Amino acid sequence: MNDNDVRSSVNRRVLLRWGLGATAVAAASPLLAACGSGDDEVTADGEVTLKVVGFQVPPEEKGSELDKAYQKFLADFQTANPKIKIDPIQAPPNFDTQIIVDLASGSAPDLWSQDASSLAPLISRKLLLDMRKVTEALPALTTDRFFPQVLEIHKGEDGGIYGLPNDFTPMVVYYNPTLFTKAGITPPQRGWTWDDQLAAAQKLTLDKNGRNRLDPAFDEANVVQWGYRLSQYAYQWVYRIWQNGGDVVSPDHKTASGFLDAAPAVEAIQWYADLVLKHKVAPSPSTLEKMTNASDANALFLDGKFAMYDSGHWALVGLTGAKGYSADKVGVVPQPKRATEATALYESSFVLRHDLPKEKYKAAAQFIEAATNRGYQDTKAITGIAISANSEAATGSLTSVDAKFASLDKVFVDATTAGRPPYGSKIGVYPTIEKALDGMMEKILRGAPVAGTIGETITAINRELAK
Repeated sequence: MNDNDVRSSVNRRVLLRWGLGATAVAAASPLLAACGSGDDEVTADGEVTLKVVGFQVPPEEKGSELDKAYQKFLADFQTANPKIKIDPIQAPPNFDTQIIVDLASGSAPDLWSQDASSLAPLISRKLLLDMRKVTEALPALTTDRFFPQVLEIHKGEDGGIYGLPNDFTPMVVYYNPTLFTKAGITPPQRGWTWDDQLAAAQKLTLDKNGRNRLDPAFDEANVVQWGYRLSQYAYQWVYRIWQNGGDVVSPDHKTASGFLDAAPAVEAIQWYADLVLKHKVAPSPSTLEKMTNASDANALFLDGKFAMYDSGHWALVGLTGAKGYSADKVGVVPQPKRATEATALYESSFVLRHDLPKEKYKAAAQFIEAATNRGYQDTKAITGIAISANSEAATGSLTSVDAKFASLDKVFVDATTAGRPPYGSKIGVYPTIEKALDGMMEKILRGAPVAGTIGETITAINRELAK
């Protein structure tokens, strides 16, 4: 998966912004209607059936390491818990819209894997069960197994815990070590700064004659290597505002005025845009579009067309499967700091429907306890999809011979201490706000004035926050 895949034109964050009223619920055709209400899923002898979405892979991934991990976990759980029947369901393509419909109609699955970036709409609609209710049924399901920064994603304003973490990734900077070596630059380490990143990007931006951006004779018309690839999409830059001590909205999530237009945010946005507009160490949106239309973004990175970019752990899967991959071409480092260290944590969790029958509480808790404990969580390092949210499993994998990316995973684990919940886990209307931020950055990168464009965006954001 590359970043273009993660940011498709129709994705779970955008879909969840749609408000589904009674008419929409009545008109929808529930893809998950077979899940039923649960009334017939607890037998007289105590056998419980749990409808679970998230432990099935698409047909093309059958036999993969992820599929094997799923199947082993389910088989082991069934053996250990013969009175709990797991009915695994593959998530349909439009699951994020459908789950809201099915929750409203009472036909939702019992448990599913939820993207943290679209968690807040479900919490604000009171569609999820407070996990404290099921942990009471099984005291062994403790929350101290999780990275505290990741667990924070699920804490509601009412003190509830809506979901428990499965796996996650902080956003880090990917870099090509071979390009750094050729340029005589020491590879970046945790604690590096914005100035360090800019200085490296200037030396790593080369023309066809090998001159870098600092050379007065640099050939603007024939750039063959860019120091950095940035993005208009907010999920790849919004934490830059945090790094400079700023924020997009107020702590109470009521306004962007005085925050997105405050000096820390404006400075961060200007600095980011200047990588294209002033320093010219990153391709413009039109240039980048031409590059990615001609070749896969992963292949471009491995081929040395750009030396750095921001992404999550998912990028490793795409890179290792791309043409030209070799381990010496891929390095990762925590985000650079300005006023402070900060990054966004994008995460997947286990959540329960708000109307789960009490008779299922203990069975659901047993399933989640097993799924978030060592054993299944240890397989995260083997499949390489993400970092385990179980801190012991994550740190233990760093010395495991079976871990797919052990040396790189240490950087992700270390970066977690500076991680913050994504806005989509706290602000119900964030999918629409995020779209406005995406559009704002695209305009700025194409030359629109920063202050005026931020002002227009604040108007749009405040309109959403007032709903």
